[in-house]
Amino acid sequence: VPKEVIEEKPQGKNAGYLRMIYNTLLENEVDEKYVNMILDEVGKTLKDGSSIDYLISNIYQKMVLLLGKPAVIGNIENAPKVVFFIGPTGVGKTTTLSKIAAKYALEGKKVALLTADTYRIAAFEQLKNYASIMNLPIGIVYSSADINQAIEEQSDADLILVDTAGFSHKNESQKNDLKAMMDALDEGYNKEVYLVLSSTTKYKDLLEIADSYREISEYKLIFTKLDETESYGNILNLKLYTGSDISYTAIGQNVPDDIEVLDTQKIVKHLLGGK
Repeated sequence: VPKEVIEEKPQGKNAGYLRMIYNTLLENEVDEKYVNMILDEVGKTLKDGSSIDYLISNIYQKMVLLLGKPAVIGNIENAPKVVFFIGPTGVGKTTTLSKIAAKYALEGKKVALLTADTYRIAAFEQLKNYASIMNLPIGIVYSSADINQAIEEQSDADLILVDTAGFSHKNESQKNDLKAMMDALDEGYNKEVYLVLSSTTKYKDLLEIADSYREISEYKLIFTKLDETESYGNILNLKLYTGSDISYTAIGQNVPDDIEVLDTQKIVKHLLGGK
């Protein structure tokens, strides 16, 4: 626990409570520097002998504020809205895109799909299958020179979702290709970018991925595979590290059910040891 927090309140129960919460947050893989920051700020407002409920309530509110309001795809009225899904291989970009496509299609929006992932035949086949099931149009972007034409062909859509090739953040060639394609998009289009990350990826790797993709574009965050981990600390870590808004979280493979807008309160409860 931050020394200054404990030393300021040497007589009270607060230090013991703070240590317990400190350990819980660390167990849930919140970065120690963020744990210290949260407990330090809350500790400054505490009185001796505060109840554990009062203490947790204050920390809970602080963490909810830090995670912020989720930022989902918005302003579809200015159509077509073009949304790129970027991120490493294996994080579930194609499935996530399909869930979001289904969600908006069920709400009555005209949705079109594009894939710029020409590296893997299986990726196109997967998206084509989803498009067929949902009865949505689909197109292919072969290079940065094709992006505006491909979008023009789907211009009667409210929402155009673009799947991109996953690659190692260390692969400069593929990174440059993706940046070139996104930069080639006509500035008149209403664009959003979502970086899809797996909550099971190691923290150190997540930081490198976040930095690498920031060279391509500003982005909002989507976290997948929450059903495959008990530690949600990286959701808070990446929010604080990148300053990017978090939008959706995915909890399985089922389309369209296993995706939801970030439930900030649920995530914070989990980080503080609740289930």
